[in-house]
Amino acid sequence: MQSAELHSALCILLYFGATNAIAEDVPPKLVGSASCATAACHGGLAGQKFVGSEFPIWSARDPHSRAYSVLLNDLSRQMAEQLKLPKPAHESAVCLNCHSPATSTDSKLSSISGRQPLDGVDCEQCHGPAERWLTDHVRTDWKSRPAEDKRRRGYRDLTDVLTRANTCADCHVGGPGRDVNHDLIAAGHPRLFFELATFHANWPKHWPDEADAKRHPVAEPNAKAKTGGSIFEAKLWGVGQVVTIQRSLELLQQRAELGQREPAKWPELAEWNCFACHHDLQPASWWQSKDEAHRPRGSFRWNSWPYAMLDPAAQLTLSLADQFPEPAALAKLRLHFATPLPPAEAIARDATVAAQWLRATAELLNQPNIARQVMSSKSLDASRLGLVTIDGPRLVSRDWDSATQLFLSLNALQSAIIAARGSSTQADHERDLKIQDVLDSMNETLNFQPGLRSPRDFGEPPIERLQSDLRALQKLLSKPQP
Repeated sequence: MQSAELHSALCILLYFGATNAIAEDVPPKLVGSASCATAACHGGLAGQKFVGSEFPIWSARDPHSRAYSVLLNDLSRQMAEQLKLPKPAHESAVCLNCHSPATSTDSKLSSISGRQPLDGVDCEQCHGPAERWLTDHVRTDWKSRPAEDKRRRGYRDLTDVLTRANTCADCHVGGPGRDVNHDLIAAGHPRLFFELATFHANWPKHWPDEADAKRHPVAEPNAKAKTGGSIFEAKLWGVGQVVTIQRSLELLQQRAELGQREPAKWPELAEWNCFACHHDLQPASWWQSKDEAHRPRGSFRWNSWPYAMLDPAAQLTLSLADQFPEPAALAKLRLHFATPLPPAEAIARDATVAAQWLRATAELLNQPNIARQVMSSKSLDASRLGLVTIDGPRLVSRDWDSATQLFLSLNALQSAIIAARGSSTQADHERDLKIQDVLDSMNETLNFQPGLRSPRDFGEPPIERLQSDLRALQKLLSKPQP
């Protein structure tokens, strides 16, 4: 053991004590991010390198480190007043459960007392409560230990894409004690727009990007010919999409079950498309002519953000269709949401079945051998072309949520294809630039105007521009490469 490593281990042993016993029935406790921030551990000088400087880099760059301070601003104070919370936002579990979980008063999410909340969403909220693995993870044999042993100790292995996706979804999609419902949105909380690949690309990293790529190579580990390509970006999109849909259905199940216990809380309006109500009320409006003409009177469109890419994502896993056929529960949910008041009991039942299917699909898609099978550069190219030619025209004509999910997926697939390709020719590079120009045009059409949280106008003109962009993409993608 090297001297720095020995020093770290001794400090941890002296402070926390050494124990090898793992009490399975007692959840591991949080120990606080201060234990990670020493100079001999992850608190080295920021800007020198990633390894050993993770904490100061995270603290300076990552918005998660400032999640608690958001609760002290004017908007949070106004929201607490609007919601008639008994305590200020920075003391309320409904806010702290996501913005500073370690200090939340919700006993299901917090296991540390007297903690200063300034770190917000800190190390252990992502990497797992460290009581039982803090000492061990500085040992030389840590990396070679079985994943199950680490999991039993409370460690969360974020090198695994499925684990990473579910960790993000805990707050960015929601769950028990972490529900950004219509009350919160109406009070001023931003609506949750989560797409893992996009969030991940924009997330300031406190670890080297190339490490993720190397852990998920296109080639088999023992393959003779190494391409240098990576399926990491592809897994972020494919696994991320499936997990987002799964967790959204679990949240729907939770809301519907609450509605059965407390009928006044059902229906939960956050389950519907926001713009089904919040739109231009002029008789000749695009929404009325396009959206309402084919819908039963008094019904509203089901929230399309989490589910827009369900069919396209399924195309990525066509080879898995025999093992995991789409359950009838999903079709039933669509029918339920075509009625003015979907039945809470049936919604909870069908959402549970559909979520279980998606969880199994995500686990299968996350397996390296399956991922390599369906996420090669060639397979991704075919998926993208199908998305542009088959699904795209329908999605951009449906609503802003669907059109934006299409754009984000095309953008993520472009990054995934480049990463899976490994090396690029001059022709590849030139085509990539042209594709990016079209994606930039779509982005400009879909962006909210300054100061707005919704599209001011999503009618025929923007849809025509998006359709034109799709035709341009189809032309680029259909042209044979030299």
